[in-house]
Amino acid sequence: MNKLQKRREQILQEMAGIQQMEKGRLTPEYREGMQDGKRVKLGPYYKHQCWEDGRNRSRRVPAQEAESLREAVEGYHHFRDLADEYAELTIQMTRQQTDRSGSKKKPGW
Repeated sequence: MNKLQKRREQILQEMAGIQQMEKGRLTPEYREGMQDGKRVKLGPYYKHQCWEDGRNRSRRVPAQEAESLREAVEGYHHFRDLADEYAELTIQMTRQQTDRSGSKKKPGW
């Protein structure tokens, strides 16, 4: 098994290990407020945004749910990165097979 095939198998295993995913991004927000007669920064308050059904959807997230949601969002982004890497490796393998087929033309890239 060559290096590209081995890495592709590792990627599939890593993808299978991702247990939680959520699209979008989670952002903390802070607000100014008054406390004991002094201006203070309050928060963080969390907002989850994602593109869904052709529009941007936004919702407030309670602080106790924020960490779990942050991990799910990271899981989704990690999955997408792995999928991109898997596609790149597959393209490389395809090009190697094409090059070995004896074509006299030089590839255009």
